[in-house]
Amino acid sequence: MKKFNNEKRADALAAALPDLIRDKGWEKQLDLYSLFVEWERIVGAETACHARPSKIVRNVIWVEVDNSSWMHQLQFEKVRILEGLNAALELSRLQDVKFTLAGKVEETEPEKAKVTFVPVDAAELAAFEYQVSLIEDKESREALIRLWYLSKACRRG
Repeated sequence: MKKFNNEKRADALAAALPDLIRDKGWEKQLDLYSLFVEWERIVGAETACHARPSKIVRNVIWVEVDNSSWMHQLQFEKVRILEGLNAALELSRLQDVKFTLAGKVEETEPEKAKVTFVPVDAAELAAFEYQVSLIEDKESREALIRLWYLSKACRRG
């Protein structure tokens, strides 16, 4: 297998990536699902230990919570959490945050729209970051890493 070390090809990829994302209409979805990656930073480490985003449906983020005590606590913090999430978004806005107990399926949501978050192996991420490290444009390189991360982390069904 030929090693990818041609700077021209890397620059072409970096230049084409934003256009591909825009042409496919993925900008808003990538913006929304970037919250999965930034979850702990937005809500704080303690909350992130007990609550994690599970899906986004029609601009509503669904958060799985470990137990009813945490669900009750987070209801009090719902406005703060929603404001923090929206502040982290660039192209989209969430309308609401819904909490559900981990392991329970919400019956009111359609089956087809479920997207779940699967943490990416740190070694895989490091290997990919190494592969794209020769892309000089920092913004393009970081966008490519986010796209790769979300393609690995977000699963339908």
